[in-house]
Amino acid sequence: MADNALKKSRKRRHCCPDLPAKRRLIDPSQSSQRRLVLYTPSSELLRCLGLFLRRRCYKLDLSPTQVIGWLKNIDNYLLIMGYQPVSFLSSGSVVFLYLLCRDLISPEADSVEQLQVSLLTCYFITHCYTGNENGYPETPFLLGSRKAFWDRCLSYISIMSSKMMQINSNRQIYSETLAELKAVGR
Repeated sequence: MADNALKKSRKRRHCCPDLPAKRRLIDPSQSSQRRLVLYTPSSELLRCLGLFLRRRCYKLDLSPTQVIGWLKNIDNYLLIMGYQPVSFLSSGSVVFLYLLCRDLISPEADSVEQLQVSLLTCYFITHCYTGNENGYPETPFLLGSRKAFWDRCLSYISIMSSKMMQINSNRQIYSETLAELKAVGR
């Protein structure tokens, strides 16, 4: 019977010889830091996004709370109309939205309306890409002509498609984007 136990222990070590060593290599301090970065309240991230846009569009007289209001108004509309069961403004959706805004919103925006048009287009794409529903109405996101809205959507998607797939599939890219957004708020 002792021989059987010895054979099983040898067999286990042979199947996964590096498993115990890999477990010991994980630094608990790094692991807990990573978890802390991944769970940031959406209200804090929205504030950071508002600050980012105010700094990015330096020519405009823009308040971070103004930006947050635009997003929350749409979120509330979609809740009231039954297009979503819960608020869409979660940490993950705000990080995704920041990724789009960071690369698509021009610092040369000449008017608050121009910024709002770009931001709401990014927000619509965020809903379509990460949302729970198959389709969202364009109406609350729409400022100006429908054709210009859809042309902008297609253009933005064409530019950002690979990055949108990366942030969705690579936890490291998500963590880096989240850390970058949080750094704006410091």
